[in-house]
Amino acid sequence: MQIELKLFASLRKHLAKPVNKITVNDTLTVTVGRLLEQQGIPLEEAPVVLVNGVRAGQDCVLKDGDTVSLFPLIGGG
Repeated sequence: MQIELKLFASLRKHLAKPVNKITVNDTLTVTVGRLLEQQGIPLEEAPVVLVNGVRAGQDCVLKDGDTVSLFPLIGGG
């Protein structure tokens, strides 16, 4: 199964590129949380998750071809 993983802002430090094609073992149910663990991205660093442009939780089950976008909390004013 292939997943596109997009990292924004400070999360980019976790992978070599801001957009990555990830191949995951699809013999297990792959959730957003499991994907983050496999990629070494701490769950608390990515509180905003979109799957195919829709807000999702860490228990969201992923399918082949999904795009997962991760955002840290960003303050401003």
